[in-house]
Amino acid sequence: MLSTCIQCGVCSSSCSMRYNMNLRRVLARFLNGENFWSEELWNCTNCLICQERCPRGIKLVEKINEARTLQLEKGYIPVELKKMLENIQKFSNPFGPLKKPKFDAKVAKRGEFEFLLFLGCSVYDPRIQSVANKAIELLKLANVDFAVLETEFCCGNDVRAIGESGLFEELKEKNMEKFRSLGVDKVITISPHCYNAFRNYYGLNVHHISEILLDKIKKAELKFKKVFEARVTYHDPCYLSRHNRIISEPRELINSIPGIEFVEMQRNGDLSLCCGGGSGGIVRNFPWKPSLERIREASLTGAEYLITSCPFCLIMLEDASKVKKTEIKVMDIVEVLHSVVF
Repeated sequence: MLSTCIQCGVCSSSCSMRYNMNLRRVLARFLNGENFWSEELWNCTNCLICQERCPRGIKLVEKINEARTLQLEKGYIPVELKKMLENIQKFSNPFGPLKKPKFDAKVAKRGEFEFLLFLGCSVYDPRIQSVANKAIELLKLANVDFAVLETEFCCGNDVRAIGESGLFEELKEKNMEKFRSLGVDKVITISPHCYNAFRNYYGLNVHHISEILLDKIKKAELKFKKVFEARVTYHDPCYLSRHNRIISEPRELINSIPGIEFVEMQRNGDLSLCCGGGSGGIVRNFPWKPSLERIREASLTGAEYLITSCPFCLIMLEDASKVKKTEIKVMDIVEVLHSVVF
């Protein structure tokens, strides 16, 4: 598959991490008879844009992850990613031994709920706990029959992306065993990473929360009480837009909110720039951060708010906004909706 590369450079010029890795150069070395490996490939965020735009249809991200698996088997892995995998194995989250968050939601018991709300390991971060609490309040207000797990295991999406297929299969088995025991039929996720894993690797009937909330607004089961008078723009998470084609729904949801003036960034939809948080990027410190460039792009629109629908994007972009000392505020789509219905 890799040998069909024509060295056009579309992959490296499109790459969200192009200043931290040069995929065209790695491929050139491969075509010259070397192994398809470079330490740079650990910097891939699995954003998928290279694979989407490759004129030869080469499954570039798939091949990068296969190459990572081979390196892992030899014991080669950046120290931050090794620590992340250890944290997921020991503490069910990538950040370490943090206090387990508690939420005011019904705990799942077999036959007593329609949807399982899978909160994801990002809720160990205090910023994301706030988003999760608001998501729970919104679902209750919309009369969604849902429950949460007393104990969650990581979905394994980014474990798989790093190349640790063994740990991914272990996490998948644990989760599926739990889901089967509770008779889980439908799942709601806050994180696009969880959505991607459950839809494409678990084969579950899964909905991102933006889809559920939009449906409730259309049915008038969620009603607006306030306006949100502001100019806003939207950042597409890679695992919603490119990986799973959920592009119009978050925009519909944003545009339904009274008072909002919506503007697009130049790169949007399936051409959106990655925040840099995927495939372990959330725990790494790259020399060049795409999140800083994304904040610059958002600022060019004149928007007061940058809205996203992914916990990792929220963390990365909010940090970048502080570093750039911009006035733009970063919010999750759940927080914006919550502010106008309560």
